[in-house]
Amino acid sequence: MDYDKEKFAKRLKEIRASKRLTQDEVSEKTGIDTPNYSRFETGKTIPTLQSLYKIIQGLEVSPNEIFEYEHFSDEKELDKMVMDVYQKFSLKQKYSIYKIFRAIEELQG
Repeated sequence: MDYDKEKFAKRLKEIRASKRLTQDEVSEKTGIDTPNYSRFETGKTIPTLQSLYKIIQGLEVSPNEIFEYEHFSDEKELDKMVMDVYQKFSLKQKYSIYKIFRAIEELQG
């Protein structure tokens, strides 16, 4: 997955909203002032590693969770992401993926 500033900003806002927190409350939990935190959520700036660590701790999420924003991709973007990963696999891995796809297809009937 590649870093996407706009999708990261959306994900940050999504996580905060899911925890029913205001930006001010996140600011209190992280020690990052509200104007700076707001700029992270709007995608105007990206957090430093230190700020990112504070956000992860304050929102009580894993680093993986905060970078899970593939669901913001449209179908074309998703197809490209899948193909980029798929092309790196060995023939044996590709065959295994094919079998998984076929099994899913059969389950859906």
